[in-house]
Amino acid sequence: MHEEDFNYHASHGYVYTPRLVLELGVIWDGVDAAEAAGVPLDEIGRALGCNWNATVIALAFHSLATLRALIREAKS
Repeated sequence: MHEEDFNYHASHGYVYTPRLVLELGVIWDGVDAAEAAGVPLDEIGRALGCNWNATVIALAFHSLATLRALIREAKS
């Protein structure tokens, strides 16, 4: 988790998926929300390595259920 009002990462820019263009800041907000919900960064990284597009979209839309399913899929 990071302290309020302090950025560990740049939040400007865009990420392109096959059907969507997502702002980096929105994705980082999703990472922060996932961490706050108890999802470790290494599991997020594992999901990104297995299914990058779906994980980035899940993070951007703060879909923790989808993120957890992607993490389970990555572990199998």
